[in-house]
Order: sequence, then C-alpha cells, then structure tokens
Amino acid sequence: MSTASFVMILLSVISTAAGLPCCMGCVNLVAVPVSLATAVVGVVGLAIDKTPDGKVNDSKLHLAAVIVGMVAALIGAVRCMAGGGVL
Repeated sequence: MSTASFVMILLSVISTAAGLPCCMGCVNLVAVPVSLATAVVGVVGLAIDKTPDGKVNDSKLHLAAVIVGMVAALIGAVRCMAGGGVL
C-alpha cells in the first residue's frame, strides 16, 4: 500500500505542475481527480496498512499522500477556475 501512496503522490504532483503554465489549464481537469484519488489512497493506507500489533506501516507516507493530494487538488481547482477550465 505504501508503494501505491508514493506513486499516487508522484502522479498528483506531476499532473498538477503540468497544468499550471498558460494554455495547459485543461490538464487540471485530470489533475484534480487524480489528486483526490491520492488523498483517498492515503486514507485507505492509514486505515488498512497495519502490522499485526496494530501500528500503521509507513504512516508518514500515507499522511503525506493525504496532505499532498488535498493541496494539489486545491491548487488544481483554483487554477481551473482562474482559467475557466480551458486556459
């Protein structure tokens, strides 16, 4: 599960960064759902990726996935609204 969180963090950051320049704002239409999926993967990782004694494996990575996913979704949504979804 930690590999999924790490890969989703990378996809989220790359897709959001790709949508920031002028004339690339439509990429945010894909980046926002990917970022929200990153947050969901992080939450699922925190919920089910546990050792037999109940401690969470890679809790910092899963928490980072939640935080990065939400921040990237917010940035992508603001950028999408600023450009009207096209610019």
